[in-house]
Amino acid sequence: MDKDMNLPIINFLDVSKVYAGGIVALNKVTFAVEPGEFTFIVGPSGAGKSTLISLLIKEENPSDGKIYFEDINVPSIPRKLLSVYRQQLGIVFQDLKLIGSKTVRENIQFALEITNSRKNEEIDETTNYLLDIVNLKGRSHLFPEELSGGEKQRVAIARALANDPKLFIADEPTGNLDQENAEEIMNILKAINEWGTTVVVITHDNAIVDRMKRRVIGMNQGAIVSDEKSGEYKTQTGRKPSFLKRLNEKASTDDDTKDKETVLHDTKEHKIDRDVDPVIHEIRKRDKKLAKKLAKDGIDSLEKILDESEEELISKGYKKKQMDILENVVKNYYSSK
Repeated sequence: MDKDMNLPIINFLDVSKVYAGGIVALNKVTFAVEPGEFTFIVGPSGAGKSTLISLLIKEENPSDGKIYFEDINVPSIPRKLLSVYRQQLGIVFQDLKLIGSKTVRENIQFALEITNSRKNEEIDETTNYLLDIVNLKGRSHLFPEELSGGEKQRVAIARALANDPKLFIADEPTGNLDQENAEEIMNILKAINEWGTTVVVITHDNAIVDRMKRRVIGMNQGAIVSDEKSGEYKTQTGRKPSFLKRLNEKASTDDDTKDKETVLHDTKEHKIDRDVDPVIHEIRKRDKKLAKKLAKDGIDSLEKILDESEEELISKGYKKKQMDILENVVKNYYSSK
């Protein structure tokens, strides 16, 4: 029977997820994504974004509520049919999950071979097509450790597209990339969406979100706090990252600081790649206890530091002296650019 084209491709209805000890990851979350949409899901670390993926791929089940993929009741899918269901989903995880012992070509072919329904000729043809889409034909013989961050991300995208999924989900696809590589990744995702594939991107990358003007669902503390068809990152989370604001205020008072617009622009535009390491390294040099606390709280990159509001840092037990160190390190980082 044909699927009802009026059905959402994703439909969460009053979904909650509570872990042992009463830890609430999701609290009565309701939203739907229509076929062909391009949607960003944004929010601070711990907002519940990754839990959405875990529930959608049935890595775990909700504590309450209903989850549908088209007309499929996801939590009710029997284990023996899970692989069939997941072939309709193309997922790029944060850690990419590339196989280190296989080349770029072999990583993509592996996804095609799993179904056992394709002939070798078809697998080769599809692999070449996917390599062309992500512009990696000339790098197909290399292993993951020989690739740049952007190239690894493109391999993961090609592999996720192998089974022509109806839904493509990317978890932080630009989180560790510079601006040029981030733009290239987003151009690929836009093309995927233009072919008719539904695309959902989970991200901290406020600059990308603001530029693309697509639907933005904002999450915080396990709940959806905003949902706009053509939104921006800062409006969806209900705040600007505190360090954007504080650096912006510094710009208007310090003679030796860049002007207000430049500081805000630079803070939003500079993307993170290997530049993350000097920032974290500088924090470790100044205050080892602060560095350990950041690591414990999962704040392990410059972008995640920028994403924390002042209120959230205070609620997590950061002292004024520690917050001043963070502000100073971030300010010095952008002043050196």
